[in-house]
Amino acid sequence: MRVLRGLISLILLAGLPGLVMSAPGRAQSGWSSGQEIIEAQLVSDRAVVAPGEAFHIGLHQIMPEGWHTYWRNPGDNGLPVEIDWTLPAGVEIGEIVWPTPIELPLTDVIMDYGYKGELVLPMPVTVDPSYAGTAIELRADATWLVCDDICVPEERTLSLTLPVGATSERDEAGYWYIQGALDSEPQADPAISARLAVEGGQVILELDGPAFADAAAIRALRFFPYETGVIRNAGEQVLSAGEGSTLVAMEPGYAVQSAIREAQDGVVTWRDADGEHAVVISAEPGPGGYGLAPRRAATEAAGSAPVGLFGLVLLAFGGGLILNLMPCVFPVLSIKVLKFVQAAHANTGAVRRQGGFFLAGVLLSFVGLAAVLVVLREVGLPVGWGFQLQMPIVVAVLALLLFAIGLNLLGAFEVGTRLMGLGAGLADRPGWKGAFFTGVLAVVVAAPCVGPLAAGALGLALTQPAPVVLLVAAAMGLGLAAPFVVFSQSPGLLRFLPKPGAWMVTFRQFLAFPMFASVVWLGWVLAIQSGPTGLLLLGAAMLALAFAVWAHGLGHRIWSVTAVFALLLGVTSLVAIARLPASTSTQTLSAREEAWSRERVAELQAMGQPVFVDVTAAWCVTCQINKLTVLDSAAVEDAFDTLGVVSLRADWTNRNETIANLIAEHGQAGVPLYLLYPASGGEPRVLPTVLTTGGFVDALEWAANS
Repeated sequence: MRVLRGLISLILLAGLPGLVMSAPGRAQSGWSSGQEIIEAQLVSDRAVVAPGEAFHIGLHQIMPEGWHTYWRNPGDNGLPVEIDWTLPAGVEIGEIVWPTPIELPLTDVIMDYGYKGELVLPMPVTVDPSYAGTAIELRADATWLVCDDICVPEERTLSLTLPVGATSERDEAGYWYIQGALDSEPQADPAISARLAVEGGQVILELDGPAFADAAAIRALRFFPYETGVIRNAGEQVLSAGEGSTLVAMEPGYAVQSAIREAQDGVVTWRDADGEHAVVISAEPGPGGYGLAPRRAATEAAGSAPVGLFGLVLLAFGGGLILNLMPCVFPVLSIKVLKFVQAAHANTGAVRRQGGFFLAGVLLSFVGLAAVLVVLREVGLPVGWGFQLQMPIVVAVLALLLFAIGLNLLGAFEVGTRLMGLGAGLADRPGWKGAFFTGVLAVVVAAPCVGPLAAGALGLALTQPAPVVLLVAAAMGLGLAAPFVVFSQSPGLLRFLPKPGAWMVTFRQFLAFPMFASVVWLGWVLAIQSGPTGLLLLGAAMLALAFAVWAHGLGHRIWSVTAVFALLLGVTSLVAIARLPASTSTQTLSAREEAWSRERVAELQAMGQPVFVDVTAAWCVTCQINKLTVLDSAAVEDAFDTLGVVSLRADWTNRNETIANLIAEHGQAGVPLYLLYPASGGEPRVLPTVLTTGGFVDALEWAANS
């Protein structure tokens, strides 16, 4: 855990958007690097400690106005306080006693739980009756995250020495600090029972007991679960009356299906005529059958995963198979097919080994990418498949890599030379290295090509525990690698492959042009993400690379040194791209499109108009194909005009947490996502990720005439 926390701290200090963030509408904090924000000390309710007694110490924190720290479940962002103790033998310290948290809304879709102002976190201490020391020295290595318009990880080493005597003495100041915190700790009430169930796309919390007999008398009720992922923290919590109980309907979180299989602990706060209350509950799995109308059918699809684990794996495998035909993946695989054909009729053992290493490259890359998604999800970030392409530096490096591969395919340089064999040549090298890195490269460029089966499988998987996410990612990788592996491991199929010949040289050169086409596309994406400056810097890096290839090919040492300097200039350009400020620009809207917002959807639905929402990204190949072949076609344009459908675009090219939450709410892992809201109001219909003109026009007619 400390390793993960340290990694997150480095990311925070580096300024990764979404972790170290500027809160909307706030002034800058004035904090400078190296400045301590929180005043912290250890306090004790004992001035003198006696052997054999139990007492409390506390971490006392004073936060400046506007800053906050986090509860044991920090919500959508943040990290709770963690303490590593150095203690003398015979002294033990228990877990932190967490006072009742408050809600810390960051945006309409991000909710944190924590504390503001002055805080004491008590911990029980026990001293062995045989303790013979004259003093107790306590040392705490404490870490926490403190946030305002930015988030800053802080580490502090705190110490406290307490003398040991025959009888204990109370420390008055420390006693009242700690007693106040203990008094604010929520306690369990034996008169209250709770049950938790998923029904109609909602998490239903049923509360029984005298305090919850009259739901109409309760105000501002809020459930704070101890575990993350049980509910959507920023979601509305709606009260209704049960049979002598109170029902709380909440939106499900990503881990709800595993959470409801066992009791879930948490804190419930509310207000009534007697004042404010906070109790600890342990909600047992409930039977359901509460009869509440579903409020969002899409959430039910995301949370219930009706296809089951086996169905998820099959969907993912099928999605991986389809990726072999996607335009962003096919040229990369074709490179390895050339090497495969070359070796197939001469050395079947080598072909088998290449198949195994290709599979290893694909599986490790898919599972690694999924593991990053899981870590970011656990930290509290709303992420989706293809998130890495929202970072301009990743787009630029990928464009430069594909440009280098294109030059190699045209014969501008040969793989294996000391200078150029490090980058573009990996995927084109003979033997196991070429096979392995072809698998890696195929996964990198496949990320924006979420196909029709893969989108559903990934969307459902990301609502499940980490092992399920990794299993589904591995199944998708197996699907992508399957055709190549089947041929490599089946000697009987090798005779159907064409024999090597002069045609391979021509085909190899031809493959350079799909690579260059991909570079043009990625340059367009980078221009949207980083503006003209980003595109200029990418062009400079490509020019430097091309010059380095030419100079090194001249064979003289002075030209080789010149080539190295050219490559350094290219790297400098990439570093400059990474340092460019994040752009808020998006793809240009067409004449019939508007920018998406939840408020605009609600407004149009209230007016009785059908609404189409195109959730897209410039780096999404499937999105661009659908746009060119269907959405921009004359038949669809006429249908929009005739039926009065309003078209809204949610552009996810750059990081946008509101759009990420919209995608997750409808059970998807990435883009494209097409939502069609009927004129009569209500929840949207989720359209297929691969559109056809006839099917799309029929859907528009349904929305207009419903």
